[in-house]
Amino acid sequence: MRRLRSAARVVTRHRDNLARLAAPAVARLVAETDTVTLRAGWEQEATVLFADIRDFTRLCETMPPGDVAAFLAEFRRRAAGAIEAAGGLVDKFVGDEVMAVFGVPHAASDDTDRAVAAARSLAAAMLAWSRERGRPGLPPVQIGIGLHRGSVFVGAIGVERVEFTVVGDTVNVARRLEQMTRTTACDCIASEAVVRAATYGEARVVAVQPVRGARAVLRLFALALAPSGRAPSPMDRDSSA
Repeated sequence: MRRLRSAARVVTRHRDNLARLAAPAVARLVAETDTVTLRAGWEQEATVLFADIRDFTRLCETMPPGDVAAFLAEFRRRAAGAIEAAGGLVDKFVGDEVMAVFGVPHAASDDTDRAVAAARSLAAAMLAWSRERGRPGLPPVQIGIGLHRGSVFVGAIGVERVEFTVVGDTVNVARRLEQMTRTTACDCIASEAVVRAATYGEARVVAVQPVRGARAVLRLFALALAPSGRAPSPMDRDSSA
């Protein structure tokens, strides 16, 4: 019995450590799935969200390194809270950028609606943070968001150092859309696949062009992140295009 209790404590400790290094859903999946299945992976439909802080270098150029780390920690806490509250999975943080997926590991009919909700929550969280920062005279925090939907590969990638992640053309396009917000007058750009899959939200066409990483020319939409009256139906959005 002592050996069993000791083994149970070790398992619990390992799971707790894993949970601190990965999103709770990933920690559970990795703990409950055999290595062969994780390495083999699988393909499925998912909605991918990328968000990035605008002018991050300018915001941090006068900060000591410790303050930059604290700033990023606060951004990641707020971003993860908004994404996970909408049912998304934080795939990774890279500097001031966050990637999240909706529908992994289990797809649902409202994956895209939850991604749009997460985008709105992210924008609201940054607005609230900016108001807090404004009291001591600190500059606001603004973000750009890209959303795309399509087929992705899900699994554990690597040989010795393994990472559970989502990869594929869909991921690349979502990141390109986020980058395009820097040169357009909108905070969130979504692909037509996202606009057609979502059941609410206001969208307007901002471009019809090829996107680096995409296999075809895409219609791109600016997605309204602030609620304003009745949400158009997909037919409303199609007619506006």
